[in-house]
Amino acid sequence: MSLHFEVHPSVAFQLGADLISDDAQALLELVKNCYDANARHARVEIDTTSLASQATTNPAYPDAKGFIKITDDGAGMDMDTVKGAWLVVSDSPKRKAKAAGNVPKNSRVPLGDKGLGRLGTQRLADNVELFTKTGSESQELHVAFAWPDFAKADLLSKVPIKEMPRRISTRKQGTTLLLSQLHEPDRWRGQEARRELEQRLSELMSPFEQIENFTLIVKIDGEELEPAEMSRRVRREADSTFRFHFEGESLSMECKAKLRYLEPAGDARRTAFEDQVLRDQGKKLLTHLSLLDVDKRTFTLSEGSGPWFVRLNHKVSFDAIDKLATVPGTTNIASPGPFRGEVDSFDFDNLPEDSAFGSRKEFARHIKDLAGIRVFRDGFGVRVDRDFLQLARAWTGGGSWYGLKPANTIGFIAISAADNPQLVETTDREGFRASAHYKNFERLLQSFVRFSQDTLEFLRRGTIAYVDRFLQSTAGVPDAKKPEDVSAGLQRTFEMAEQAKAKVSEVRQTAAVAGRAISSAAGQMERAQFASKQDAVAVRSALVEIRATQATLQGAIGDVQKLVEEVAKGQGQVGVLNRQIDGLRAQLRRSMEAIGLATTAEALAHEIAQVASGLAERVTEVKRHVGKATEPGRVAAFLRHVETAVAALRKQLAHIEPSLRYAREKREVIVLSPFLQELAQFHRDRWRDEKLKVDVVGKLRSEFAIKINRGKLTQVFDNLFYNSEYWLNEEIRLGRMSEGLVTIALDQPRVGFSDSGRGIDPAVEGAVFEPFVSTKRNGRGLGLFIIRELLAGDGGTIRLLPDRNKYRRLHEFELDFSGVENG
Repeated sequence: MSLHFEVHPSVAFQLGADLISDDAQALLELVKNCYDANARHARVEIDTTSLASQATTNPAYPDAKGFIKITDDGAGMDMDTVKGAWLVVSDSPKRKAKAAGNVPKNSRVPLGDKGLGRLGTQRLADNVELFTKTGSESQELHVAFAWPDFAKADLLSKVPIKEMPRRISTRKQGTTLLLSQLHEPDRWRGQEARRELEQRLSELMSPFEQIENFTLIVKIDGEELEPAEMSRRVRREADSTFRFHFEGESLSMECKAKLRYLEPAGDARRTAFEDQVLRDQGKKLLTHLSLLDVDKRTFTLSEGSGPWFVRLNHKVSFDAIDKLATVPGTTNIASPGPFRGEVDSFDFDNLPEDSAFGSRKEFARHIKDLAGIRVFRDGFGVRVDRDFLQLARAWTGGGSWYGLKPANTIGFIAISAADNPQLVETTDREGFRASAHYKNFERLLQSFVRFSQDTLEFLRRGTIAYVDRFLQSTAGVPDAKKPEDVSAGLQRTFEMAEQAKAKVSEVRQTAAVAGRAISSAAGQMERAQFASKQDAVAVRSALVEIRATQATLQGAIGDVQKLVEEVAKGQGQVGVLNRQIDGLRAQLRRSMEAIGLATTAEALAHEIAQVASGLAERVTEVKRHVGKATEPGRVAAFLRHVETAVAALRKQLAHIEPSLRYAREKREVIVLSPFLQELAQFHRDRWRDEKLKVDVVGKLRSEFAIKINRGKLTQVFDNLFYNSEYWLNEEIRLGRMSEGLVTIALDQPRVGFSDSGRGIDPAVEGAVFEPFVSTKRNGRGLGLFIIRELLAGDGGTIRLLPDRNKYRRLHEFELDFSGVENG
């Protein structure tokens, strides 16, 4: 007797429980089987009270109470398929067909390939009956088994399977699965249970669009469910909407926004928005936005159509994205295959009262129920985190205050079995397996998230700037004025108020003298004799008005005096404001220096870690020989290595020392040629184990010397070196080049810096010196911005030269030191 493995029946229970997370998922796995069978229609009937005998004629378990009946018009199965596939745990003809590329013509590429979906039936009911018929047979097969029998058998092969008598069937082909003796009939009863199932089905089957050539009807106790659908009317109420499509070579992205979405917060801004923007339906605002940062934008802007105010588009080449994973063992970039997606964002404060769901409150509830980004393969959901795009992390992480927020965002990503076979779901259907193809799928989606952040940030901040311009104009402050100019204007106003104090005091005294004279004259007139009673009444009435006017005048003069005195007090506050402005500017400069220092320190930490690792390895090696027959040669070699390591550490510290805070303010005369040669040698030493080179060339007419802080100058060039190092290594990793070269060209009073890489991505070439603009994975987008700020602080500049390389990209930086030349 040969030895062999057997399987205990409990394994089937464990697999079904572990791989199918809930009842709705178990139900969907069975519906997906209908889809894979090329069915055009599927029907699910859940009856919580009837017997199995009422579901079909001659069932194997007629007295079982409560059933789920799933019927489709798919291809059906013959007995060989039932025996060789359906009854074989984890065997999947679908998987074999997909792997061999033998999917029949005019058949769907199957969604399932684990061969485990049917095990999920044990979550739902005790009994399973299969009725199936192919188009070439006249009789219908009937096979049945009961899950409780698994607990009674010692081996899986001993579990009894009933082959029921075959019967004539009028249907052409198809399969019916009857699950009877429901485990939790209350799970399916009541309005709340129905609503929950509708919600779950909307997550498991796309509510955004119909599955092609496939319809599903679900009934519970005779009442048809209405899974939540994102109708066109609902989506029209979105305040902004995004579409993206990856076709294999590039990722195309589009943003559309409504005018109401751009309404700013704050009473003053909101009022200005209504007066200046809504009055002409945003025509002038659109002109303002179209002219804003034209050379720095990474996207195109155009007028929207229909309900959309504006449209923004951007396309990024697949090979322009950095850190793309390659197929293991090759330099080929792992493409996830074509996919597309749509995302809608809703502003709960602007939801229409007359919505598609009867009321604003109900509409908001519906949006919250559906909130999240889901992934659907051929219309069937892949179980992923609701915030699959990690919008919460992008929003709270400082990427963009105005970016998409997960709580009021609804969207989907559509993939397919045919186009994305390399995006493989995990066995438990709870996401995707980590692979090179999936990592690049994530990288493409991260590019979309950045696009959504950039466009919404641009629109909202651009609108705020437009509105603030009118508020500023109302306040009498010209656009071009700096804080110092505004402060100086206020200072002049306060000085005038100080001068007015004396004049107001004189006026008050004069008014008091005049008042006493008026009172004296009024007294005389009251005692005077008049020719008639009518004249006396007229005079006395005039005197009353004069006294009232006098009192009002005295009060007004008093108020003016108090106001002038208060305004004059502001003169000291302007001094405080000026000192705060100076302090903030100093803090900004120190912040830029600190950020630059952090970049240098980051590289230093890496180098020191490498040296420390080498020391640790050598110490371990020597320890293995100490205590044995110690070899003097090894000890001497170790000591030499320690000396070399110490020298390397000292060299690294000497490189960063000029950048430390205590030395920051010191300026010295630096001759650029030897400085750059020394810096180039430093980086050659760093790159000793890499395929990178540095070449310093120049045509000096004289000694090219500048007066600048050595630490700042080191940071400027270090940032350029680190940037080139990153991209050149990326090109080498992908097999696009065998080695990289950095070239520094001196041409007094300028220095050129370039490398042999692909150059600047055209999408960002106009914005490379702006903060937080980066195409690096996890890049801060601050390196070139810091360089610009550090140079500007000493009168230097940096720009991209207009010449393009063989990739038709800008690639050379020019640093102009004419403002800091010595002498």
